[in-house]
Amino acid sequence: MTFEAVMVPTVIQALGGATAILALRALYQWWTGYNGSGLPYPPGPKGYPIINNLFDMPIEVPWAAHAELAKKYGDLIFFRVFGQPIMIVASEKRAVDLFEKRSTIYSNRPHSVMMHELLEFDNFFGLVDYGPRWRKHRRMFHQEFNHATVPKYHPIVKRYTQRFLVALSDGVDLSEATRNAIAGMGIQVVYGVHVNSIDDPFICDASEVGDALNTAGIPGRFLVDVFSALKYIPRWMPGAGFQRWADHYRAASRKVLDEPFEYVWSLHKKGESTPCVATAMIDRFPEDTVQRHEQSLIARNVCSQTHIAAVDTTYGMMMAFFLAMVLYPNVQKAAQTELDRVVGPFTAPDFSYRPDLDYIEAVLRETFRWHQVLPLALPHCVTEDHTYDGYFIPKGTVVFGNSWGLMHDPDVFPNPMEFKPERFLTKEGKINPEVPEPMALFGYGRRICPGRHFAVDMMYSVITATLTSFNILPGKDEHGNPAKVEAKFEGGAIMCVPLSP
Repeated sequence: MTFEAVMVPTVIQALGGATAILALRALYQWWTGYNGSGLPYPPGPKGYPIINNLFDMPIEVPWAAHAELAKKYGDLIFFRVFGQPIMIVASEKRAVDLFEKRSTIYSNRPHSVMMHELLEFDNFFGLVDYGPRWRKHRRMFHQEFNHATVPKYHPIVKRYTQRFLVALSDGVDLSEATRNAIAGMGIQVVYGVHVNSIDDPFICDASEVGDALNTAGIPGRFLVDVFSALKYIPRWMPGAGFQRWADHYRAASRKVLDEPFEYVWSLHKKGESTPCVATAMIDRFPEDTVQRHEQSLIARNVCSQTHIAAVDTTYGMMMAFFLAMVLYPNVQKAAQTELDRVVGPFTAPDFSYRPDLDYIEAVLRETFRWHQVLPLALPHCVTEDHTYDGYFIPKGTVVFGNSWGLMHDPDVFPNPMEFKPERFLTKEGKINPEVPEPMALFGYGRRICPGRHFAVDMMYSVITATLTSFNILPGKDEHGNPAKVEAKFEGGAIMCVPLSP
């Protein structure tokens, strides 16, 4: 027997033995949850080798499913899908501990092949990675939409609110009138452009991008986010429909990102623009060519984010309010009674009355709590291995705050499925400071929505004006009788209200 004949089987046996050892090690780590830290992962379903918790991740209404899982596993739920760690935060305490007190390592966004590469949505402020570039975006956004600055937009908000009332009086569809008003406020404030209908390209294009965010934001919606190599599949091949889908919406996002801003900039150069957020940003651009280019990119990112949010998410919150008023006429009556008492009948209140309208404030808060437009919020990503409360949480863990679950926790908000503004009031009818504000709607920690003050003011204006001018009733069925209305929501990452007038 030659040396070579002895050597070949020996090498094969050694490789086979090593492979077996590695396989057994992987199986042991899966079975025991061992991670090398000496601490366990947070609790969660056991799963299977290789695919891990692929079949444990709920796709249909995941926010409600996660709330149910929290009853079994607690307020931190840990999954793995093909090795990718995912954690659900299911209580206010955990959200504060992680997203706020540990914000330096919990403020990044996870990388999504669909979102960041195929759709190229990484330019939208809400998806920008945490770091110097994000801070520049945040600083520019804060300059235009902080709590002290937002009141300068109130004249525009009031003007579009009045147009909304006229549209309803003229018989315009409730959904159309609401979208036109809310989107109009945002577009006028950001770009100084007046829109007349929901068919305006400024609204249609932003709505289309919102649809893409809604679909792509669903965890597990696209297999390419699990197997990144799929992004190289040619568009002509069977199964490559996601590529063509991304091509369409990528083009739409580029339009929303560039065209409105370029349009306003061109008018501004000719001295024909209307003062707005975009022109204020342009006026602050530095003379240096490189810095000017960087600032212009940030400015259009910030403007487009506000534009899309007004067209999509703020509109969704308004429709939830109308649904609640139809389902809970006693709440509507109580709100109208307060308006009549504080402001006077048939008089739409301005913003100066807001501190005296406790019940209206409670209605606003209950709307935010009852219906979460973004029920799982936008995901965060852990940037360092660390330990928390006796658990090991690895770097790269994708973390979802279950906003819907937090706002429907019966220990915090009894009878959470009921629309009950009184939960935010004392016995004397004042706002109760001991009841948590429902801010989970706007995200967490350093990534909380910086446009929330503007969104709340838009809603306050439309809500108070509507309650002063109209009774909100269900529509008619084919027989002319009041239609049956249910608390039904639909959508993907963004949960909407399919309400007819």
